Amino acid sequence: MKITQEEEVDRQTVLNIELEDSDLDPYLEMGYRKVAPRLRLPGFRPGKAPRGIVQQYLGKEALLNEVLDTMLPECTDKAIQENNIDAASTPNIELEELDPITFKATIPLRPEITLGTYLDIRLEREDPTVGEEDVQERLDQIRQGMALWEPVDRDVELGDLVTMTAKGTVEEEDIINEENVDYFLDKESVNPFPGFAEHLVGMASGTESEFGIEIPQDFSDTNLAGKTVDFSVTISEIKKQTLPELNDEFAKGVGDGYESLESLTAEIKKDAQEAAATSAKQEYTDSVLNTFLEGVTIAVAPVMINHEVDHMLGERSRVLAQMNIRVDDYLRSIGQTEDAMREEMREEAESRIKRTFALTNLAEEEGLEISDEEIDTRIESIQESNSGNPENLPIQPEFTEEMRETVRRMLLSEKTIDRLLAIAGGEGTASLQQSDDPASNEGSDQ
Repeated sequence: MKITQEEEVDRQTVLNIELEDSDLDPYLEMGYRKVAPRLRLPGFRPGKAPRGIVQQYLGKEALLNEVLDTMLPECTDKAIQENNIDAASTPNIELEELDPITFKATIPLRPEITLGTYLDIRLEREDPTVGEEDVQERLDQIRQGMALWEPVDRDVELGDLVTMTAKGTVEEEDIINEENVDYFLDKESVNPFPGFAEHLVGMASGTESEFGIEIPQDFSDTNLAGKTVDFSVTISEIKKQTLPELNDEFAKGVGDGYESLESLTAEIKKDAQEAAATSAKQEYTDSVLNTFLEGVTIAVAPVMINHEVDHMLGERSRVLAQMNIRVDDYLRSIGQTEDAMREEMREEAESRIKRTFALTNLAEEEGLEISDEEIDTRIESIQESNSGNPENLPIQPEFTEEMRETVRRMLLSEKTIDRLLAIAGGEGTASLQQSDDPASNEGSDQ
């Protein structure tokens, strides 16, 4: 294997690699084993033709093409080891020639990072409060969920639920055609378009109304933005919401039932206080992390950012696939191209990388480690939480080493964030490594 390394630029380096015959032999054998069972050659049973005959029949390049996805990464890893390169993530590999096989591997190096004066971070923690208005808001939400919808003999008002038939056209093309659908008149609703609900106010049951709505210029579907929708709507039924009274009978119908309105109110307040405490803790954690990251400087290889963007796009594609939405349809609905979306994601991708490496470096700086016992305890907790549904367990009966490493990284991240929170709260002014070093504490009491 002939390797030429280019100079480091932007925290990445390039290896130009040419494979020799001795490098290719194991991959030719691998390619032969993949191809042979599918090949039909006169005089040989499927899969029994010798490699030499198969290679002569198909050609060396055909066998290697079968295993390029394995060969190039493996050879790149060997080249990285031979050149003692501290690769931070997956290289980007570009095949240049097949005879001889030459390719270029762009390798992201570990980001250059400075943590800043994180020991000086101090942020006040605010105690969350739950007022009577919060409890009342939750009671109102429960009332809304238990409300009855009763037909009324009057004109439509905001807050009503109507049954309607609606047809909407843009430039004589139908874009909405619904029959006997229920529609809730919410003034803030933008469904199907802003202002639609207000146009129904004042209509009577059994009447038809025609009106136009101008679609905003910034509408998500650029094909409709700025155009006018002509609507024809017929109301067949109007219903008004009737809320239950707040009393003991109401409380008995909530969930599994409460003895009284007082006991329901007490439970709501307790839940609200717990939720407020959780929210306040998360907001404080986010503030501390943001303050920490503001003091961090980092230089990241462009190829690493590109890989993170690819990962984020893959995540989005999986979510859309679960919703049975095609990616190109989604992009069209938001008026964006894939290139524009990639560019939009770059800032978030760099932010993710910055956070990951900053916390990793902080853990090293503070000498934080995770013991096997801590990993075992967390795994037991995970298994216990999944015990009611055994198929949810990652692997039975034991975690693989790869899974244990995932748990270790998760625990280390939690411990590092806890250390940051302690610093921000004034509980630690020196790094843990310094405080554990007797020499660093000499003269501290003088």
